[in-house]
This record gives sequence, C-alpha cells and structure tokens, in this order.
Amino acid sequence: MKITLLTGGLYSVPSMHYLSGQKMLHSVVSLGKPDKNNIPVEVNAQHLNVPFKRFLRDELLTGFKNWLIESQPEVVLVFGCAYKLPAELLNIPKFGFYNIHFSLLPAYRGKSPVFWQIKNGENAGGITIHQMTEDYDNGPMLVQQEIPIEPNDTFGLYSGRLAMASTQLIAKGIEKLINTGNELLYPQNESKASYFPGPAIDDLKINWETQSAREIENLVNATNPDYGGAVTLFRGQPFRILEVNQVQVNNPTEAIAGSIVHADINYGIIVACKNMQYLRINIIQSSEGIFSGFKLAALGIAAGERFESAASLFGLTITP
Repeated sequence: MKITLLTGGLYSVPSMHYLSGQKMLHSVVSLGKPDKNNIPVEVNAQHLNVPFKRFLRDELLTGFKNWLIESQPEVVLVFGCAYKLPAELLNIPKFGFYNIHFSLLPAYRGKSPVFWQIKNGENAGGITIHQMTEDYDNGPMLVQQEIPIEPNDTFGLYSGRLAMASTQLIAKGIEKLINTGNELLYPQNESKASYFPGPAIDDLKINWETQSAREIENLVNATNPDYGGAVTLFRGQPFRILEVNQVQVNNPTEAIAGSIVHADINYGIIVACKNMQYLRINIIQSSEGIFSGFKLAALGIAAGERFESAASLFGLTITP
C-alpha cells in the first residue's frame, strides 16, 4: 500500500519507522512553518530517505491539493493536524484520510485528549483510527484499542506508550483496508461522545483549596512535559510543578491547603492538601531554573511557607 504520513509531532516517529520498514511509506508531509515539533519529523524522514514535503495553510487547496493529485497515495494517515482540512482533499486518496487519535472515540474528541484523560483521572484511554470527515474526530472508525493509564503516567510517558502501540494498530488497520476497503467501518456512538478543547492556561492552575491531593497529582502529570508543569504561586511568583507524589505524615495536624508542613534535605518539601492529605514536591521549575524538592529545602524554603492558588496569570503562556 502507498501511504503518506501527515504529521507535525514526534509521537508519529515510531509509525514512520514502521511504515518505512514495511516499504509502504511513500512520503511524509507537515503542515505549517517549521517548529520544535515538526523539525524532528523532517529529520527522521531524511534519515529514512523518505520524501518530505511542507505546506503552509494557504497552500492547502493549491500546492498540497496538486501534490496529492500527482502523487496519488492510497491513504493518508494523520497524526495531529493543526488545520481543518477542506472536504475536497479528503477524497483524493483511494481510501481517504485516516486520523490516529489518542482516545477511545467518541470520548475525548478534541485537540489534546491525553491531557484531559490524565487530568480527569481516567484508568484507561486508547487509540482510535478513524476516517476523517469535515468535522473534527467524527468519522467512522476503522480500528480501536484500549490502553491502560497507569497511576504515575505523565503526558509524555503515556503518549510515548500510545505512539509505540500505534504501529501495531496501524498494521491491523492497513490489513483491514487491503482486505475490505472502507466497507467495514463502524460509526461512532454519539450518545457516548465528549469534547474537550485544547487546554488554556487556567486549566493548568492548581487550586489548593478545592482540589484533592490525587486531583493535583493528576494535573501535574497531565502537564508534564508538554505543558510545562502545573501552575501555582510561591512568594508571589509563578512556579510550575512537574512532579509530585502522595505521602503519609506522622501525627498530622490541621493546616491550610498549600502550606509547607515539612522541609529538609532528607525528605524534601511536603505540602498539605485539603482533607489532611499530603504531597511531596519532587520537581519544580521557576524563573531561576529547575529544582528538586531537596534542593528547594537546601535553598531555604521552610515549613510554614505556603503555595497559593494563582488568581491571575497575566503574561504566563502555555509552552507547546
């Protein structure tokens, strides 16, 4: 089968290598200007001696369309597309465009399903390969696979596992297309549909007063590394927390949520959450650098100080 891979991110790289090894990868395409996410895609394509093409948004119905007509891929596999593709492009390949989406559709439609699944404390997610239509994440499904979310999975760890698992699901999907074409696609169950937009900066904020220790840990994991950490204030400055874990405290006493109840170079920084739950702060990032909790204690952060919920995040941006 003659396949084009349309991608703008590193999570497509295992599938790129797999398809190249199977002699099915005709070309790799990225849409948009070069950036930190798609430049490694181009480097990998060059390493594999696979033709690489780049098209800007205003070239979708000109250069990209003409290139599709000339090259005639049988199918275009899509790993994350920054733009909504015009309907007239979708029917040019023999089998159309198929999106590799990191959730069990129709649940978690939208731009960043892994972030929301981890933040919401889901025990499992998965991968869906579905035919693309004019509407985002709505087309009929080719194949689907559930993948457990482990308690300590971060955005990066879980996405990496999904990226590796995608290779075998793509193989299964290709076999199905070869044998039956588009005849055995099955519709999404709209009664189970949910949609989540791309995270905004307010979605990254820790609210010490309302969130449990588990909810804060889920948020921290969901932001690591792609969103740069969950946001809190300390001494009036924004801190991004990249790793925490829940701990038990001997002889606990009531403390305001966000308060540091213990700090030393042996046990690090321990913070009170609501309902007398506690988190150890393992890794943070501030304007001064990236530090372990042990280092913070050595630098003088002490029990009695407090992390605060960020009421205003003016000027703070999301990193991807």
